[in-house]
Amino acid sequence: MSEQKTFFSTADVAIVAEKIRDASHEYEALFTHLGTQIYSVIEPLENPSDKVDLTLQYIADAEIAFEKSFPTNQTIACQKGCHHCCYFPIQTSQQVVDDIVDYIHHHFSDDKIQQLKAKLIDDIASRQPPLYRSACPFLDENNACSIYSKRPLACRWFSSPDAQNCEKSVKDGRNIDQHPVKSRIYQAANTSLLADQKRLTDSDQQLAFIPAILAAL
Repeated sequence: MSEQKTFFSTADVAIVAEKIRDASHEYEALFTHLGTQIYSVIEPLENPSDKVDLTLQYIADAEIAFEKSFPTNQTIACQKGCHHCCYFPIQTSQQVVDDIVDYIHHHFSDDKIQQLKAKLIDDIASRQPPLYRSACPFLDENNACSIYSKRPLACRWFSSPDAQNCEKSVKDGRNIDQHPVKSRIYQAANTSLLADQKRLTDSDQQLAFIPAILAAL
C-alpha cells in the first residue's frame, strides 16, 4: 500500500497565519521607516522650503515604489477643474506655511497680496459651524489653485474615488474615502514635518491653514 500524500495540514494554517502577521508588521513598519527617513534628512536643513521640497521628493519616490509593489484597483477621481475638496478646512505644519508665504512674496504683487489678505479675512469669517466649509481664497477665477505647486500636503494627499461625493460633502459634511496607501505615505511625511516643527518651536500641533497664512503675511 502506497503512502498517502499530504496536501493539507491544519498545522499549516497556523504557520501561514504567523507568516502573514509577520509580513503585516513589516508592511506597517515601512511607513514608520519612511517618516523616520524624512525626519533624518530634513532635520539638518535650515530653510523651510528646502525641508518641504525634500519631503515631497521622498513622497514621490515612495508613491512610485508602493504602486509598483502593491498595486491597487482603486481609482482616483481627482483631476484638473475639480475643486470641491478646496472647501474643506485643513491644517498644516509651520514649514509648509513658511514655504507658501515665501512663494507669495516672490510671485504676488503688493496689490495682489493685499487682495489676498482681504480674501483670507473673509474666508475665516465665512467658515461657520458645523461644517466650516468655504471656497479656499487661493482659488482663482477658473477655480484652479493659484499656489498649486506649493499647496499643503493635506491638499496633495486628497485622493477621492468619487467626485460627486466630494461635491455633496461641501453641503452635508459626509466623509470622503481616500486612497489607503497614498494617505499613509502623506501622513508619515506630515508626522515628520511636525516632529521637526516641535524641535524648533516646542509644538507639534498642526496649524489652521488660512489663519496661519494670514498671520505670516
